[in-house]
Amino acid sequence: MKSEINYCLRVLLMAGCLVTPPLALSACADDEIKRPAVTDPVMPDLGPEAAEGTISLSQMETYTPFTAGTGAHSYRIPAMVTAADGSLLVFCEARYNSWMDKSYTDIVVRRSTDNGKTWSEQTNLTGSANGGGYAFMDPTPVADRTTGRIFVFCCRWVKSDADATKTRAYMISSSDNGATWSDPADVTDQVIVPGCFSSGFGPGSGIQISRGRRAGRLILPSRQYNGSASKGFAVYSDDHGTTWKVSSEVLGGESQIAECGEDRLTVNIRKGTDRYSSFSKDGGQTWTAAAKDGGLLSFESGCHASVCSGGGNMVFYCGPKGGAKSSTHDNRYELMLYRSPTGAQGWTRSQLLYDLAAGYPDMTLLGDGRLAIVFEAGPEKGFITRSSRPAGWMCLDVLILPREVADYGYWFE
Repeated sequence: MKSEINYCLRVLLMAGCLVTPPLALSACADDEIKRPAVTDPVMPDLGPEAAEGTISLSQMETYTPFTAGTGAHSYRIPAMVTAADGSLLVFCEARYNSWMDKSYTDIVVRRSTDNGKTWSEQTNLTGSANGGGYAFMDPTPVADRTTGRIFVFCCRWVKSDADATKTRAYMISSSDNGATWSDPADVTDQVIVPGCFSSGFGPGSGIQISRGRRAGRLILPSRQYNGSASKGFAVYSDDHGTTWKVSSEVLGGESQIAECGEDRLTVNIRKGTDRYSSFSKDGGQTWTAAAKDGGLLSFESGCHASVCSGGGNMVFYCGPKGGAKSSTHDNRYELMLYRSPTGAQGWTRSQLLYDLAAGYPDMTLLGDGRLAIVFEAGPEKGFITRSSRPAGWMCLDVLILPREVADYGYWFE
């Protein structure tokens, strides 16, 4: 009987149907009523995790939509979304002459209609606005499941110039699930706070809130520079991308937003060597003070990582474990997947997915419920740090995991 009750609770949790009991009302004003803090979700006792069965890494599928040396020197900083029609799209930076930041770069995309088995030809999204003098960086797409529209934000830098006061924010959009694209449009005045300059979005993908009071909202992280320091914000739209607003400030750094329960968002932030988390209960308009997440790995230099909702209160985190540097390679390697069944409040399961050079992952749930991960992959322990790398040395790989990964009752063997 206990196992049957636990199973029912688990099903309700994954569906996001469990809520906390109503609080007894008093004569005080609504804003004085004591409620659980947004960072302390009330969770049922689901029994032992992963008690139903195990998953094998042999069930994981691997595809490679981009390989260095084919069309560009390097492809970096991937992002991935699932469109309203189920298409899978991978965006990245095409760095034509070097793998290094702020070299001549465009944003490109490839699209798959069969969950990664085959891919369209590469489409250049920013080439019409780039004659070779700019680096369009940090593609951050967000897909609208209601309209089929996709919006891709990016930051335009002057090539080989790290002066953030010369940057502009751009957006490219599609109205047909990524089959065709608009010309890039300068949206700096819409999404950058007065007195600040764009220093990047995400990277990775934004999200559309799926439930609760702000269901339908499109939201993504934005990094902005005020002349002396980097600041973090969220950019969001409540009218399917017609207009955009900017949230209150949150800790600045490479970051990603995920749902972590009904009316709850989390943003996971790279700051120095550590990971920080902040939470919102108003759809990302305001954020709690960011706090270090001691349950996630820290290593020298750090790296961008990804968070993604698994449904209900479940959240995934994916990033490199890291380790020691060598004289020729950096310390970004061993791609790890973490799972939290409690709304990014404690990570109870982890799994090594790839043991060589790995960085800048992004995640999305496919239409069939499987978890897809795109990341920079290399064939050695860490990325080569010298300015030249052999042709084809680095690629962007997509891993597709079985749907049981998002089931509390299952985990890897």
